[in-house]
Amino acid sequence: MTDKPRLIDADKLLKWIEESPEAEGFWGEGEMTVQATQSFDNLDDAIALGKFDPDLPQQPDIQREYQQVAKGWNDDLTAAESLIQQKDAEIERLNKIIKDANDENERLLSGEGTEEYESALTELLKENTP
Repeated sequence: MTDKPRLIDADKLLKWIEESPEAEGFWGEGEMTVQATQSFDNLDDAIALGKFDPDLPQQPDIQREYQQVAKGWNDDLTAAESLIQQKDAEIERLNKIIKDANDENERLLSGEGTEEYESALTELLKENTP
């Protein structure tokens, strides 16, 4: 017996049993006995009911595989969203630093607060002058 199903034509099998001289053994010494006819009818019924049809090929569990792939995508998406949030917070922090530095530059360029620097510089010069 082989592992692979052997597909045969059931109609040809029944015709061969009915008509072929090589199938006389099925009929018991070539005679049409009640038992032989009943066996043939049973075989014909079993074929009609699909008892000898090959098994359907085993399908992979696509649903489980899909769920695993989807979970992996979801994990990747969650990690990416977290990284984006971290980067957004860092960008916001850097933008604040840049804004504060620009504000300080504008203040100094406009002359505001230079008194502090001038007085500190004057004090420093006085201390270092002999």
